[in-house]
Amino acid sequence: MYLDLIKKYVNNLKKSDIEIYANKNDIKLDKNELELLYNTIKIRWKDIYIDGITVINEYKSKLKDSTYNKLIELYNNIKRYYN
Repeated sequence: MYLDLIKKYVNNLKKSDIEIYANKNDIKLDKNELELLYNTIKIRWKDIYIDGITVINEYKSKLKDSTYNKLIELYNNIKRYYN
């Protein structure tokens, strides 16, 4: 059930949604990071749902340190909230 809801949400996701969410969470994405995150979410949303830390770590070298650290923090906070 949850996977179906997430899949539907991800299918409707736009780059602007990611940019707005990032800005609300004090993450300043450059164009490359926005593109990377958008494509990763669209393609690997199930992997992110299962173990987002592993997915984020795979892209660490392609993200600014500040972006990487903030994504890890944000993911952990969201995971704690929903568990």
